[in-house]
Parts: sequence; C-alpha cells; structure tokens
Amino acid sequence: MQSFKDNEGTTWNIALTLGKVRQLREKLGLDLLDSQHHLQVLNSLTDRLAFVFLLVEEQAKEREVDAEALELRLCGDGIATSASVAFCEELESFFQRFGQQVQARLTRTSIETMERANRRLDELIDSGKVDSMLKDATKEMEAMMLGSDGSGLSS
Repeated sequence: MQSFKDNEGTTWNIALTLGKVRQLREKLGLDLLDSQHHLQVLNSLTDRLAFVFLLVEEQAKEREVDAEALELRLCGDGIATSASVAFCEELESFFQRFGQQVQARLTRTSIETMERANRRLDELIDSGKVDSMLKDATKEMEAMMLGSDGSGLSS
C-alpha cells in the first residue's frame, strides 16, 4: 500500500489488488495488465489521477468528502504529482506480487523519469529559463500570426 497527502494534509492510501484492477478496468476501460493500457497509463497524468480518484473513493465516502471536494484536494503545488507517483509505486508493487517483472521495471523506470523531469522543470523555473523560453515562444507565435507585414496570417 502507498499513500500521499492532499492539500489539507489528509493522508490517502492506495492499494491495488487483482479484484480492484478488474473493477477499475470496468469503470475506466483500462486494463493495467494489458501492456498497451499499462503504457497509456504511464504516459497520462489524467489516467493516473483517474485511478487514484477511484482507489480512494471509499475512503472519501467514509470521510464524507464528495467527488468535487476530493478533486479540489488534489490541487496545489506537487499534490497531483505526489498522488500520481504513489499510484505508480503501488502499481510497481502490484506487478512484483504477480511476478510481472518487466512491467514492474518499466513502471519503476517511468517513476524515475518523472522525478528527474520534475526536478529539471523546477530548476528551469527557479533559474528563470522557463519564463525566457515562454517569452521567446510568444514572440515567435506573434510573428507567425501577424506575418512580416503585420496584416495577419499569411496564406
């Protein structure tokens, strides 16, 4: 079982079992034991958060937290990422329990890649490079939209 904290400091537990994987397959149309679906989930924050949401749904009901409030609790700096990583770590553990070593290693590699990318993004933000890149991209888009004569998109 893995856990994460929401923006109010509440701890949520994520646990995958074969039964849960079957239930989630019915609800989301994604089978975590299908290699294509597994890759899709690893590549989609939206899909990972959908799994998180459904895996903590019963806990939310027990705490009298409705779906909208639960969604808001996932908002904030790093909360969605933390929930996503907790889900992936539980997914890795699930694959290990069922002897699916390739899927477990792929999931671990994905977690490590996400963590490196997030650290690099934080560095770029802290250094101001993201702002500079966005400013340059905005200038390029404006130039494309206005064209060289300022009359709008060229044909």
